[in-house]
Amino acid sequence: MTNNDRPTKNERRAHARDLARERAAAEKARKRRNKWFLQGGIGLGIIAVAAIIAIVVVNVNNAPAVSAAGPKNMATGAIQFTAKGGEVTPVTTPAVAATGTPSAVPTSNSGGAVAVTEYVDWACPVCKQFEAAYADQILAKVKSGDATLAIQPVSILDRSYQNSRYASRAANAAMCVANYAPDKFLDVQTQFFDNQPTEGTKGLTNAEIAKLVKAGGATGSNVSECLSSEQFKGWVTKSTSAVSANPALQGTNGFGTPTVVVDGKRLDDLSTVITAIDAAAK
Repeated sequence: MTNNDRPTKNERRAHARDLARERAAAEKARKRRNKWFLQGGIGLGIIAVAAIIAIVVVNVNNAPAVSAAGPKNMATGAIQFTAKGGEVTPVTTPAVAATGTPSAVPTSNSGGAVAVTEYVDWACPVCKQFEAAYADQILAKVKSGDATLAIQPVSILDRSYQNSRYASRAANAAMCVANYAPDKFLDVQTQFFDNQPTEGTKGLTNAEIAKLVKAGGATGSNVSECLSSEQFKGWVTKSTSAVSANPALQGTNGFGTPTVVVDGKRLDDLSTVITAIDAAAK
């Protein structure tokens, strides 16, 4: 290349300006692309989030409602039994509203009878042992008019059944029976204790629970639907939490089942239940 072929100073400046313009244009185009991708990505993200929210809302709206309202015939949190014509008869009461709390025991000191309250977990082996030893004697006191009996289902032993929530499902079953077939409650309770699954297993399936309820005499579509939908799931949680936190029901190691209260006094020794009833009746 001769000196005459070399670009002049002005040509070099012009070429540099052209390169600068090309680079500026390329950078501007790159920024436009990035901005488009960013806005597009945000837009797609918003659409995706909106779609997810819509799916969740639809699923929530279509999911069966779990009420925190209580069952009928358990206005105190317990189903209560008194004597009528020499027979043990459930006391009928309205349900407790979801925003409400259990009321005072309506059969308390009814006709001078001693008020006995049992807090029971149908998954509890010690509850089974207690019922086997004392249920008939307590019911005899009720039949004679010496005592009234209240049984409050609670759920504290889910931890003992491989995360199957067996204790909670059993408590819901108790409340379903109290609500729809209160006169069959004691018979169904007997079925559950006679067929109580061993701790450490998964407990009973929903179908097996339904079978025991039916064997106890509680039948009908309302009962079946209550079991399958766990109608009182919310109330099981609410009432169990309230009971477990009640200072008057705490033992040495906190609240446990069975807990038995005779005329307002929690028994430290469950084997004294009959003598405690007799003493309170004097």
